[in-house]
Amino acid sequence: MPAPERTALNESQQRKLIITCQHVNRLLADLEHAFVEAQSNSPFGRYVNDLAPAEQRLVQDYIARIRTQLVRVLSGQGLPPTPRQTGVRWSILTHLAYVDVAIEELKPHYMRGYGAVAPEASAALNGIVEELDGTIAQLTRYLSVDRSEDLHARLQRIRTGPDVALLKALEELIAKYGLVEFRSGLGTILDTLERRGLELAVFGRVSTGKSSLLNRLLGRDVLPVGVTPITAVPTRIAFGRDARLHVWFADAPSRQLDVGVLAEYASERGNPANTKRVLRLVVELPAPFLESGVTLVDTPGLGSLATSGAAETLAYLPHCDVAAVLVDASSTITSEDLGTVGALIDAGIRASVLISKADLLNETDLESTLAYLRQTLSREFTASIPVAAVSVKPEFGRLFEEWRESELVPLIGDQQRQREAAAARKTEILRTQVQTTLRRLAQGGQLGEPEASVSDESRTSDSTLQTAAGEIVVLERRIDDVTVVLPRRADEVLSRTADSIDRKGEPQRALDQAFRQVAGETARELSSQLQELVATLVQACRRVSSAVQWIGEFGDTADSEKRFREVPIPALPPEIRVPSQGAERVLGHAVARSITVKRLEHAVGPALRSTLQDYAAVLRRWGLDSLNQIRAEWAATTDAVRADLDRQLGHGRAFEIGPEEVARDLERLSAVVVR
Repeated sequence: MPAPERTALNESQQRKLIITCQHVNRLLADLEHAFVEAQSNSPFGRYVNDLAPAEQRLVQDYIARIRTQLVRVLSGQGLPPTPRQTGVRWSILTHLAYVDVAIEELKPHYMRGYGAVAPEASAALNGIVEELDGTIAQLTRYLSVDRSEDLHARLQRIRTGPDVALLKALEELIAKYGLVEFRSGLGTILDTLERRGLELAVFGRVSTGKSSLLNRLLGRDVLPVGVTPITAVPTRIAFGRDARLHVWFADAPSRQLDVGVLAEYASERGNPANTKRVLRLVVELPAPFLESGVTLVDTPGLGSLATSGAAETLAYLPHCDVAAVLVDASSTITSEDLGTVGALIDAGIRASVLISKADLLNETDLESTLAYLRQTLSREFTASIPVAAVSVKPEFGRLFEEWRESELVPLIGDQQRQREAAAARKTEILRTQVQTTLRRLAQGGQLGEPEASVSDESRTSDSTLQTAAGEIVVLERRIDDVTVVLPRRADEVLSRTADSIDRKGEPQRALDQAFRQVAGETARELSSQLQELVATLVQACRRVSSAVQWIGEFGDTADSEKRFREVPIPALPPEIRVPSQGAERVLGHAVARSITVKRLEHAVGPALRSTLQDYAAVLRRWGLDSLNQIRAEWAATTDAVRADLDRQLGHGRAFEIGPEEVARDLERLSAVVVR
């Protein structure tokens, strides 16, 4: 067959022909989308499907034929159509970014352009933004990590494990009823079963020695010690023939780097507020300890995130099999530490507690501390939790070896059983959650029922959660407002310093004290507002739990004071000093107070403003990080009840499933026996 002759069209005409064909193809895509939209349950849908199935197939066949003709037209002119270059994943992520921008513009300070916003409307708008942003963030996180297979396909490959039948039943029901809030939990269980090795994560507050302990296990200094880790990006260390670092980004291709640059991506100093948008960090090392298949996980100080056992679905919790929670020997076990242990147990993870830096205690004090810790844990939890003491110092190697031999060696030698046991614990937790949801569906009638039949309690609960979530957005703005004002309070520091000098003298001490007072007031204000937010969210959860028989706790207000006590402490840098020569001029009682202030301004004013600016930035970062921790825990705690409320309000997927069928599915799920 002879090749087609070159087109007689000039360059501009060729371009017009190609563009027209592409435009026609986009219009055809809109037609196809109309079919999809007509079949969806979107309350904003524009179309009703008034075509019979045979008519719809005929239309789709004609659309395919028109596309074929378009390609033939271009081919006949020697003009190829533009090749596909954009993946659907990238397109969805891009559109989600635009959706996020559109949602942001619903905030009250944007809506004021359309008229004054009433206080009750402002609270509602903030809640709407927070709720929608949370869901968009979940989908974005899901799409940002490559998944080559869906849950069903992954389940078909799993042949071993005592809970495969139960997992398949759960996957079927999650898909059947559109329970997307449980997909992450099921994916976590599959991760556990698919792994060949055991994943051991180390938890603890900042500076408890997590990185030092892991370096000791590895036999080399790999993890950066003495730096603040970036929020919510655990570092995984697995076996590899060559030492290398893998970094995955949210908006860029993954990279392989030298292990020596880990701190540039895993620490606040090298990657402040995760500005490099790191999604995942994996270090590969040819370390003997890892060769058995164990993967170690260094977590970024998650102790303050886990309270009251409600955080098992937190994105911040690594999908580990076993975990060690470190408690600094120089302090005592705190509510944050107990919260972390509780969250791990509730997530089906085997937990132990280690007293780190045991070299700080003599033998008598160490035994007393171990006894106290065991007593506290037995009082708080029904599960048996191993307790041991460790130190990374060579002269205390006996403690380290005793812990390794008694705790780690048995785990490593029985990895498959430990993985399966971890998966079984997590699966039973997931079964309970799905059962609870199905019971509500069975009691509530047909899915997708008219909104008019929804109870007042459900409507009130929906409004309560929305209003409470709005307080998170409000505090986000307050943090910015409070910290931006701090550098402007330099004049107040100088004024307080002058007052103190007139009373007591000692200009340097007066300056230090005035700086701590002013900066500390801002820090305490932020800490207090965070505590108030936690109290508000706790009360909202309790009201909703009482109204709709939902079992869920956000946290404990008694814990909130301790949670946010670790606010950065202000300190005046030593280089900011009132000059010793001429101090008597500053101290002169004969001069007016205003002159004293001017002399202080000349001596330390610019440096003081710069220091307040720096501290404001640190305080703002701390406040926003703390708020994001609250936000993550709130989303994890309320996700399931929100999904239930959506279904009760008639906004879930449309199903022709009556309560009798739901009850049968519930009975079938409950009847699955795990070997």
